[in-house]
Amino acid sequence: MPLLGAFSGIVFLIVGIIQIIVGYIGIEYHLGSGFAIGALILGFVFRIMFPLTIGTFFGALDVFGWPWFGALALAAPGLLFIVPAMITSAIASLTTSNTSRTYNNNFSFSSSNNSNEKKIKNVTPKKTKKKTKKKKKIK
Repeated sequence: MPLLGAFSGIVFLIVGIIQIIVGYIGIEYHLGSGFAIGALILGFVFRIMFPLTIGTFFGALDVFGWPWFGALALAAPGLLFIVPAMITSAIASLTTSNTSRTYNNNFSFSSSNNSNEKKIKNVTPKKTKKKTKKKKKIK
């Protein structure tokens, strides 16, 4: 099993690198190299990958001549895993009971006089009266 995980990680890394290259080529083809470098900066510095994803789609579609479904599969491979998981979780939520949303009624917050409970000790200092000095009148 660990070998399968390592292999999958390497495959996803290679697909990611191919996406970056095809995204750069697609943006460069349509908008020029300045926008392509800007998209790389957005992707790596600011972690905004949406321009590179769009560039990947149009790079595969227009530059390489792939059909639209192939370009979509290259641009957004995460959808291949997200959509079945969403469908599965939607079906599971319809078939299982809602026991996790009910509240646990084992706790009581009313004040009861159990002998085991400790009394709360008041540790607030008592207020003292201010002593005023009597002023002597000088005549």
